[in-house]
Amino acid sequence: MSLAQFLFSFQGRVRRLHLWLFLLALSVAYGGLFWQFGHFHVDHGGGWMNGSHYAWYGPGFYFVSHNPAFGLFALVAVWMKLAVLVKRWHDRDKSGWWMLIGLIPFVGGLWILIECGFLDGTPGPNRFGPSPKGLMREAY
Repeated sequence: MSLAQFLFSFQGRVRRLHLWLFLLALSVAYGGLFWQFGHFHVDHGGGWMNGSHYAWYGPGFYFVSHNPAFGLFALVAVWMKLAVLVKRWHDRDKSGWWMLIGLIPFVGGLWILIECGFLDGTPGPNRFGPSPKGLMREAY
């Protein structure tokens, strides 16, 4: 699988190791962009932030960036994260629609963490393709 397929395609399967390495790289990229372009803002009821791109981090806390490239990076990062996680669900022999379980408060994120981050994939090929580990099921 090429890097472009790994990051942008919703087809195929991905190992746990590659998921964790991707999430680590994404965190480093976000940290670098935050260090370079952003800051946290505590809103004391002052209203809207004019001309800023921001993400909400709880009551009164916002991440602020005045650089539109950061917003573009965030959109591309969301696509890449969805693509990699869908392929991880495929490795567990489940549809990518299982990502919607993350919409359930508290339980959904924990479920995705356990299912995609800690449980092993299906050994051998499944309906989504060959094993990313290269393991083949023995014919009995």
